[in-house]
Amino acid sequence: MTKTKLFTATIFSLTLMLSGCGSDGDDGAAGADGAPGADGATGADGAPGADGSPGPSGPSGPAVVDRIYPEANDLRGLTYAQVGSNAGKIYVSGFVRPNLSDPFSNVAVVGRLFANGEPDDSFGDDGFVQIEATSQRGADDETSAAITELQGGDVVVAINATESSGGRSVYLFRLNPDGTLQDGWGDEDGKAEVPFGYPDANDNIFPGNFVEDFAWDLQVDRSVSTDRVVVFGHGSANDGSRTDRDRYITRMLITDTGAETDPAFNGGEAFSFNPFGTLNDNQRRGIVESDGKIVAAGYTNLGGIVRHHAMIIRLNEDGTYDDTFAGYSDEEVLVPARGGLAVFNAFQVDEGFSEVYAVGRQSSTNSYVTAGYGGATRENRDSTLGFETTIRPDTVAFRTSTGVSTNFDTTFGSAGASIFQSEGKGFPSADDRGRHMVVLPDDRTVIVGQFGGVPAAFVLTIDGEPDTSVFGDGIIELDNQVVDVQFWAAALSPDGSRVAMTTNFDSDGARLVVIKPAG
Repeated sequence: MTKTKLFTATIFSLTLMLSGCGSDGDDGAAGADGAPGADGATGADGAPGADGSPGPSGPSGPAVVDRIYPEANDLRGLTYAQVGSNAGKIYVSGFVRPNLSDPFSNVAVVGRLFANGEPDDSFGDDGFVQIEATSQRGADDETSAAITELQGGDVVVAINATESSGGRSVYLFRLNPDGTLQDGWGDEDGKAEVPFGYPDANDNIFPGNFVEDFAWDLQVDRSVSTDRVVVFGHGSANDGSRTDRDRYITRMLITDTGAETDPAFNGGEAFSFNPFGTLNDNQRRGIVESDGKIVAAGYTNLGGIVRHHAMIIRLNEDGTYDDTFAGYSDEEVLVPARGGLAVFNAFQVDEGFSEVYAVGRQSSTNSYVTAGYGGATRENRDSTLGFETTIRPDTVAFRTSTGVSTNFDTTFGSAGASIFQSEGKGFPSADDRGRHMVVLPDDRTVIVGQFGGVPAAFVLTIDGEPDTSVFGDGIIELDNQVVDVQFWAAALSPDGSRVAMTTNFDSDGARLVVIKPAG
């Protein structure tokens, strides 16, 4: 049974000024009432922060809004509103875990915030609403990594929830601008299922134990005036024999009474892709372009020394492969090259690996930039490309043409890779990861994730070099008491001036940071 719970938000607000930093990657975070770093200038709208010490002298950073919300422990769904009086506000989705010792006690959360991070009390009760999709409990139950605003101003959120069979399904909920569930939409609980390989009614056909679907992204298709959304995720293989995981992309029509798979997209079924064999494919974030074409980022571990390969897919509006994009694979024996598909591992020469979690378009270069993580080398191996030997994953970005091409863009970054490595720099760990990204109006890229186990954002120039106008090394570090809490979502404000980012699970509460990248 679905239920909503409205409750009062308690917010701890931190306003930080980020002082300049040298190229060693230690940004020296400061807190309220601290003084600016020597010779450093205060960033726009920035204020000193509490009990912090100034960082080394250097270029000033962007203004930062930094807030922790104990009403949610995880907020991986994030988008800016664009419609009417709510334009410029921030929608978030995720979950709260009432019993921190019980990972099966999650309840989904949706919130709306003002641009400064203050909860909007005209949404629900003081800005937040809880939604329970199903009464069953299980792994990754009642989680949300995706939320979007429809063109009329309503909000649709994707929630991954345990179903009666014991598996996991993706469900959409539609909320009015005041945070209430829309009457008469979806089933009696207010939800509509997103079928990937098997809808709930056909779970018994799956040859494995449980069907497990998971939505990673949800994007509005603005190429049409009607409401339709594209869902990106992964789920159990749909060929009736394999029990591994495939990637899925599907388009859903949002009607007054619910959501249904678009019959004009891939014959009315979710598009799926399996490179070969029984491999667990990983579909992450994607975009819908102005002409209705769909670009999806992900990766697959092809096994052995071949390891993880980045995979980018572009589909036509009708859900078929777009033969005017890419058409290359550096492992054609395993994954044959074909139009609409890019398959590559930029670090194969040193037995490293490449994963992509998000994709964005650079207008001035007619290219796609991706963000994710990988390994420049295999453990204990020297890099032939001039990188550090990888101890833990590295934050990486790549670029590929929007047209037909034979390889990823080797002019981007260094040897075709923009890479951030914290190895040997004294951080809590050597773990660096890119989880999401946005392309700024000037075609610079902001990647969010972590650097050395610390929540961080990375700013790249158009050509994939660290943007040294931001802290001297392009890295914005925002220390956190819990190692490995990191930014998992990013969103660009409608005017292109701000980037919002939110964190994964933290027992103290999820975190929102808003920056104005210098430029």
